[in-house]
Amino acid sequence: MTVSRVIAIIATADTIRILVDSPIPADAEVKVFAFSPILAEEVEPLTALTPAVEGDTLTVPRFACGRDGVCLSYGVQIDDELLEGKQYVEAITASRRDFPYPVVDTKKGLQVVDYKDAKELGVRHSAINVNEGDFLMPAYEEGNTIEFEHDGRVFYFRKSHVERMDETFVGLTEIGCVISFILLNSPHWRCDIDPAFWEVIKHPAYTGKREDGTGLISAFNLVTEEGLAYYRAFIAFLTDRYTREDKAYGRVVGMIVSNEVDAGYIWANSGEMTLEEYVTEYATALRVTWQTAASIYAHMRVFVSIDHFWTAAMDESQPLRYYKTRDMLVFLNQLATEQGQIPWHIAHHPYPEDLNYPDFWNDKLATPDDDAPIITFKNLEVLARFIHRPEFLLNGERRRIILSEQGFNSHWTPESEILQACAYGRAYRKIMEIPEIDSFILHSHHDNAFEFGLNLGLWRRKKEGHGMEAPKPMYYVFKAIDQKDEKGVYHWERY
Repeated sequence: MTVSRVIAIIATADTIRILVDSPIPADAEVKVFAFSPILAEEVEPLTALTPAVEGDTLTVPRFACGRDGVCLSYGVQIDDELLEGKQYVEAITASRRDFPYPVVDTKKGLQVVDYKDAKELGVRHSAINVNEGDFLMPAYEEGNTIEFEHDGRVFYFRKSHVERMDETFVGLTEIGCVISFILLNSPHWRCDIDPAFWEVIKHPAYTGKREDGTGLISAFNLVTEEGLAYYRAFIAFLTDRYTREDKAYGRVVGMIVSNEVDAGYIWANSGEMTLEEYVTEYATALRVTWQTAASIYAHMRVFVSIDHFWTAAMDESQPLRYYKTRDMLVFLNQLATEQGQIPWHIAHHPYPEDLNYPDFWNDKLATPDDDAPIITFKNLEVLARFIHRPEFLLNGERRRIILSEQGFNSHWTPESEILQACAYGRAYRKIMEIPEIDSFILHSHHDNAFEFGLNLGLWRRKKEGHGMEAPKPMYYVFKAIDQKDEKGVYHWERY
């Protein structure tokens, strides 16, 4: 039998094991080429290695290039023929930490502002924005630096910001939350980012923030070696710090890569690209995120962030800026299947069709068929059916879904606030019927005066001045969710 394909690539503690589809002849000349995963037009091999060969398995050192080979791509040449098949590590057998992914007894989640209130409400899931340039700095800053060694190089992290985020993650961990990072790359989030450093970590084709509201956030720079090095250090630092056994800084077990990538021109901008070009880059970000994180914590979950569009796009007249979500997921799965599987899951935002109105059961575009233009709470079963398809299974198991950001608006009237509460209750009842959905993270805890005129919170803000006025009816429905009386009846069923 002729050797023709690489069928799997596995990282152990010290080696990269490459499996091919039949035993390699004893007299064959075999080379393994290691490449950087950067997405430049031409990438030369970092090195050529002579592997140890045993039957259908080739073994090379994991750290042969002076860096961790878990994130490299590999090509196998037998005699003069380059094999087809897998190119990337898709299994890691030697993570430093291996505690189980946490399981809690409720899907109730919230983007928390007040930990004491969240504890009383029974919140058990949350997702927190973390921005690359807020954490990383280009140089040592006296009194404000945490040094972190990664891949043989020292990186500098902004101590003041890290400690502020520690407080957030400790607070959420102490009330029992399963937490995910929302990984962002914004030119200005919470900290002032050095302009020269921003040029290094932003995507080279990022358009900048524009008057039409696009370009709010850049895609990650995995096009240059420096961009890749800083991104991997960012992921490694987060994983190392927030998966410690002692939970000293809190515990975080998920990573949502960018925000609403189907509307990439707004939330993960890399200029104008075809869907295939954009997804190819995003697949690399997902893969590098998982490979880097899973080398430290075996069960870190990596999520694709999508909004409520499905077979439609936000603006179909601009196909190089906005994409159809289902098409993106199909192409992503095709790439992963061919090049090296990525254990990606889905972070969905099933906002109502019109974000101004909470009555999702009246959404006209959220049809029950598989070709629905959008997916909201009205037709969430469409997404569940999609991940049931055999080609989307991950090691025979269905991928997981979290609802990481969605909310219901109110309009300063008692009637609208009652409708908001009703929408939350009906949405929660819907997600309880879909076992693949692990969490429903409500946005938001408090109304936000700067959120495009929307009032999505459990707490009503003051019309004049700062601060909150009072909890809305949705607050009490939220609190009653998943609480039973002595007869085993959920309290919220009264509402």
